[in-house]
Amino acid sequence: MPPLGEQSASPAVPFVQRRPRRSSVRHGQASCADYGCTRPECRRAASRARRRRDQDRLRGLSARVAPQAAARWAGRLREQGMSAQDIADRAGLSVTLVRRLLRTPAPSLTARDIARTTADAVLGIPLPAHRSPTAPGLTDATEASRLLADLARAGWPATALARRLDVSARTVAEVRDQRPRLHLDLALRIRRLHRHLISLDPAGYGIHPADIARTRAAAARRTAGP
Repeated sequence: MPPLGEQSASPAVPFVQRRPRRSSVRHGQASCADYGCTRPECRRAASRARRRRDQDRLRGLSARVAPQAAARWAGRLREQGMSAQDIADRAGLSVTLVRRLLRTPAPSLTARDIARTTADAVLGIPLPAHRSPTAPGLTDATEASRLLADLARAGWPATALARRLDVSARTVAEVRDQRPRLHLDLALRIRRLHRHLISLDPAGYGIHPADIARTRAAAARRTAGP
């Protein structure tokens, strides 16, 4: 027992990160600090978010708002070619939150409210400049999805395809797996790329054998389904 007036030295308790294992939150976002991150950029983002909430409260504004306006704007951004990940990166939000917002039914009265700061972040994203496509308009993504899946089974990773298509790897994955429509210009570029690459060996074009194997295995899992 320690002498009177002295405190026993207690062992340091290691910090336990509370972030969920599959969280999409990234450093520099306010919610990252909420999970316990102490990086300066995360703490500054959390401080800015608190100041905005305090200012809204002083102005008599609710901290949460209906999601429809932000959902409609996110839908327009996606129609202009931005993926959910693109929107999340520009808004400083998690891609999971953006995807949930994009699924918001327009006339629904039961949709959950979202933070005003979230709505403002999405509504503050300007529409991207047009690429001036040679073939404007939207088209069904079924064929493009099939062609990208075909290239994945051949071992071509989404990152390699994205570089050749001049889009993000996330856009490639969304068109392949879930996006219902895409710009006709992108659909035509995917068709031309498939015609060029499908008979070629990715290993002969700088793709690492381990990446080829991972891409083929992931394609096989998607084909097999749940």
